[in-house]
Amino acid sequence: MSAAALVIVSSLLSGVAGAAGSNTGNSNKASVTDQGNIDLWKQWVKKNAKAIAIAAKPELTGNRNSSADSYPDLQFLKSLLKDKRMISLGEASHGASEYNLAKVRLVKFLHEQMGYSVLAFESNLADASTAYAQINHDKPQDTMEKSIFGVWHVQENLPLFEYIAEQSKSKHPLILTGVDVQGTSNSFITFVEKWFSSIDQGKAADFGEAERWYVKMHSYTDLKQFNREQTQLIEKYRLIQQFVKENETKLQQAYPANPELVPSLERVLQNRIDMVDTYIIHMVKLFAQIEPENQIKEASYIRDQQMANNAAWLAERLYPDKKIIFWGHNYHVRKHNSTMITEHDGFDFNNHPYPTMGEMLPFSLKKEHYVIGLYAYQGSSNLNNQKVESVSLPHQTGSMEDILKAGGHPFQFIDLSGAKLEPSTSWMFTPRIAKAWGKLEEKMIIRDQYDGLLFIDTIHPSKRSSK
Repeated sequence: MSAAALVIVSSLLSGVAGAAGSNTGNSNKASVTDQGNIDLWKQWVKKNAKAIAIAAKPELTGNRNSSADSYPDLQFLKSLLKDKRMISLGEASHGASEYNLAKVRLVKFLHEQMGYSVLAFESNLADASTAYAQINHDKPQDTMEKSIFGVWHVQENLPLFEYIAEQSKSKHPLILTGVDVQGTSNSFITFVEKWFSSIDQGKAADFGEAERWYVKMHSYTDLKQFNREQTQLIEKYRLIQQFVKENETKLQQAYPANPELVPSLERVLQNRIDMVDTYIIHMVKLFAQIEPENQIKEASYIRDQQMANNAAWLAERLYPDKKIIFWGHNYHVRKHNSTMITEHDGFDFNNHPYPTMGEMLPFSLKKEHYVIGLYAYQGSSNLNNQKVESVSLPHQTGSMEDILKAGGHPFQFIDLSGAKLEPSTSWMFTPRIAKAWGKLEEKMIIRDQYDGLLFIDTIHPSKRSSK
């Protein structure tokens, strides 16, 4: 099974699979709230929603001939985020142009004006770390393709990788990394094989063999074969761990400008062992059609648990003195996914909610974490399989989208963290419908899931980036 195929398969385990997203509830059913409350809620939103831009505009920079962005519309975030060391930028779907544009601009603002210096994608830690180590030798397009999952290989995100490359030469770089444990890429394998070869060609060959075995094992359909090989592969990775530990100084000398590279590789090797030990068996059972619904749920839980562990490791061990931005789906970053429920029949991840990454972070980090959910009122976006899917209309009266529409801005930010429970804000403290992927109706207490919302009136499919 190729690395690309593995990512495609693992997208089914993202917690918001497109197939589930296509099964929506009845948006026309009567609201349980009275119109008087809804009017009051909308008045609050209209008063408190802050208009923002999602890309630099001449009228924002103050100079029509300048491409610089002074972010006048985002200055309010400085007081909101002054005590927050970690910011999560969610998205209701991966394939919306406006979501990507908004997040790219937010990342630049957070880096330039608020001192955030690490950007961690919902993408493989191995791929992102080694791609960043090569950033001064690769083109930004190549860095993007090597480091993050294909759903984000879009034109709207290319300026971000140009920016990361430019800032890597400055005194305040924006460090690129990842938190995910899914998959591996040929570029990562080739990088480490070459790295190891300078010390021990045999160990380089062992590493390549282990990685290709690891990828292939995900597609096994024979449980007995997996059980025979599981311990063997774990032992192979343990020997590689020992090699890295014994040759840490030599390996680091090969990349003196990237002191985080060896610790990241050590973390990745432990990720591999943990995945072989706990995760892959669910993939084997899934392909063997052994209680497939249970396998998806179990594998998804393990994935988010590993992402939370990696996020904590980044914050507490690798970058203890740095401020971090996380980029991923709403599903993974929100604060209490185990309390989510849906409004339709049939199996999907949210009918069986469990804690995801944001909920499984250590309490000490949760206190320093500000989570932003991104949603849209209308339009369309790409699914993981690149099919275009439209936001389902109409929205239910009293739903989150219905209420936020009253803000009246094409792009707007609503802070929830400072709101007190009162009649005008009770919408965020009571169960409310919102749509993942623009289709899947989820019920949540919004204030429990997000600290802020970035709401976009109309979204369009992202444009694929090509060389």
